[in-house]
Amino acid sequence: MPSQQILLKKQKIASELAEKIRKYNSVMIIGIQGANDKMLAELRSRLRGLAEVKVAKNSTVVRALTSLKNDRPDIEKLAALATGTNALIISNTSPFILSTIIDEIKDSDWIKPGMPSPIDVVIPAGDLGLPPGGPASVLTDMGAKIKIVKGMIRLDEDFTLIHMKEKPSAAAASLLMALDIKPIPLSFQIKGAWDGVFIPGEQLHISIEQYEKDLVSAKLNALAVAVEAEIMNDETAPLILQKAAIQAYALAGTGAFFSPKEMEVAIRRAAASAAVLKTSAKL
Repeated sequence: MPSQQILLKKQKIASELAEKIRKYNSVMIIGIQGANDKMLAELRSRLRGLAEVKVAKNSTVVRALTSLKNDRPDIEKLAALATGTNALIISNTSPFILSTIIDEIKDSDWIKPGMPSPIDVVIPAGDLGLPPGGPASVLTDMGAKIKIVKGMIRLDEDFTLIHMKEKPSAAAASLLMALDIKPIPLSFQIKGAWDGVFIPGEQLHISIEQYEKDLVSAKLNALAVAVEAEIMNDETAPLILQKAAIQAYALAGTGAFFSPKEMEVAIRRAAASAAVLKTSAKL
């Protein structure tokens, strides 16, 4: 069992992390097992001035978050997400804004022999820049349609080298390395956030373009409702007055009342009606 000294040290580290979290309005937990050092460096760089990135043991994260549950309800739900390798993003910036930055940080990696591929790995048609034999021999073995042009291999059509969930051979992995193809996508996994309330990770992925369209649509709908309800403000007043003028003009044209302008319209309508009646009478 851990000694009392070790337990006290762990508690101290967790308390320090909890106090750090307490200084900010929001905290997010992201999985970093699908990321490399380059991505982590970019994450820290892009969030500089917006957030702090803290990597800690899961037990420390659980202790820190759980200790805050009395004054930050539901924050302990983040603790349940502390599995695998994670980082905490603590900030006064909205988690939705931070998530758009985090989602943009991506990279790729080599595929490893014997590990199930998460995707179909396709080699595009064209000159491969490789001579026959060596790493390229796997293409011949697998029945790919190739030609030798000026001593180099040309692939006649796209060729699926590895299917999804298939475990690649060492030869297939070597060919991809020779072609400088890193087919495995790397990204951070946004698991969840707390910003006064708990927000599941899947709700944090937003499209800025779609969000802007939704805002414009919501504004137009709100404006239409306000005009219909005749709620006066700087934006609706001109539209309400324009609508009233159109309705008044239409009502005047029916003969309910006349001004010189409406009288002219009414006379034209009457003349047109008389012409129709005259034509009908001749028939």
